[in-house]
Amino acid sequence: MRHTLFKVLVCICLFLLFLIVMIVSLPSIVFNSIFGLDGNKPIEGVTPTAVYAEMAGAVSDVVDDGYSQALAKVERMISDGGYDYDLSMEALVNYAQSSSGYDVSYILAAYSASMQQQNTKKEDMVSKLGNVAGSMFPVTSEEKQKEIIIPVTYYTYQPVTLTVVTDKVKTGTVNGVAQYRYETAEKTYYLPDESHTSNEPVEIDAYKSVTVSLPVYSGGAVTGTTEETYYQADGKETVTPGTETIKYIECTIHPFDNAVIATAFGLNLDAPYEQFGITYGEAIQKMATALKMTLYGIAGDGQSVPLTDAELIAFVNRQNCNATRKHILTTALSLVGKVPYFWGGKSGPGWNDEWNTPKLVTAAGSTTSGTIRPYGLDCSGFTDWTYKTAVGVNLYGGTWNQWEETAAVSASELLPGDLGFLRESNGQGWSHVLIFAGYGEDGRRMWVHSSGGEGVILNSPSYEATLELRRPQNVDFDAPVPDNIQGTPISTLEVDVTHYCACAKCCGSNANGITASGKIASRGMVAMSSHYPFGTQIMINGTMYTVEDRGGSGIENDIHRVDIYVPDHNEALRLGRFRTTATIYRLGR
Repeated sequence: MRHTLFKVLVCICLFLLFLIVMIVSLPSIVFNSIFGLDGNKPIEGVTPTAVYAEMAGAVSDVVDDGYSQALAKVERMISDGGYDYDLSMEALVNYAQSSSGYDVSYILAAYSASMQQQNTKKEDMVSKLGNVAGSMFPVTSEEKQKEIIIPVTYYTYQPVTLTVVTDKVKTGTVNGVAQYRYETAEKTYYLPDESHTSNEPVEIDAYKSVTVSLPVYSGGAVTGTTEETYYQADGKETVTPGTETIKYIECTIHPFDNAVIATAFGLNLDAPYEQFGITYGEAIQKMATALKMTLYGIAGDGQSVPLTDAELIAFVNRQNCNATRKHILTTALSLVGKVPYFWGGKSGPGWNDEWNTPKLVTAAGSTTSGTIRPYGLDCSGFTDWTYKTAVGVNLYGGTWNQWEETAAVSASELLPGDLGFLRESNGQGWSHVLIFAGYGEDGRRMWVHSSGGEGVILNSPSYEATLELRRPQNVDFDAPVPDNIQGTPISTLEVDVTHYCACAKCCGSNANGITASGKIASRGMVAMSSHYPFGTQIMINGTMYTVEDRGGSGIENDIHRVDIYVPDHNEALRLGRFRTTATIYRLGR
């Protein structure tokens, strides 16, 4: 009996120790109020997700302000330098995204670490971040000049037939007044008709002005003349546009500079963090990871929450490969955290509205067969979808078939877009296929794949070293990046992208989960102005979306605004806002 009691006490102590370690390793600004670790009574009914959402919203507001300050700085530079505004704004290189490109979990962890996990307050964090808001998005510039063409204006002329006085002969004098006889004739002259402009030299009919005497009639007889100006043909001439040299400034707004976080909170990331026996930089990263695991249920060394555009772009740009391989990689990474694993799941190119909706697993051979699961892609379905969407090539079938359609490559030859195959435990056949994504900042090989229980994920799995490395044989990796896999583009436009969910904060009184088109809101749907009919397809950063919703006046009155639906408010806050180029492939259904 005593042994049993002792074991129970040991288990309780170990559990409490684990709980304490977890709490200590989590950012205090999120958890202190929940557990009463800030000296106040614990707040009942408040979840970590709710506190995180509040903190993420506060951080997002500060970063929005930082982005606005960067834009204002660009306009000041244009104005103060006397540069041409239109040319300068047209030349603006904007890598920044006002609410993405940063990691909320990292910021919360950094602030908590700077306070030694004590006395953390949202207002204090916001104030410190606000002090560096003007440096969040660095702006660089380069003065340039451009020779612009001043269009030449010319006219076409239309003929007019006139009765003109050709001669005036004195016939005598009456009461001291000279008398004249006027001779007239019909002649053709010209008058300017329409004006035209041209940016190129143009050969035109030339005309010269002449003064013409027109008869003045009285009682049916010509009694005098009046002078008017008309034009006569004068051969040909070439008119040439002029030029003018205009000065402008090419500004670049860079992505969010994560170095400002350490500055804001007065941190030396290389200094020792006594609580963990590691550096502040390492401690902050561990706390951020622990927070993500708590909020999103991340298991293992991977990324199961969607990548922000800045994270995706930064990862792709680090890889040493050509544009086509980067395009394939970008397409694959666009589904990270967005599409679940589904045994037997296959799909055509582009976003599938059925993803994340409940469906029966009909494929045999899995413990999930015959159960209802959120629809998504299995491993071979994901690799096939990536290649169909990115370059229009079908990899066909399951993992075994894809193995047969590929050729072996060595580790030194491995490039992003190549495939890795995992053998069955009995050594017979293949159980999993992954897409090689490239190398992480620490030099590890990274893979993007649809993994059972996790969905599409970017990580370096534990079995990575055992993968058989292969390359699809029916793909021309040296070909230019295709631009019409989804059909013929109708138009491209610059768009301001935001994110929303079906909660009351995002949708107000209309928060019922039903879009304006009458469909249940789901991934792949966007809200746009009624200028775009329901069913319009628009591709943004490699993902095809369908217009199924409307918005308030901010969306209705702005044809360049796109609001992307996501199922979770935290995700909407994290993905935030950015500016990019989108392509319209279809208007209406």
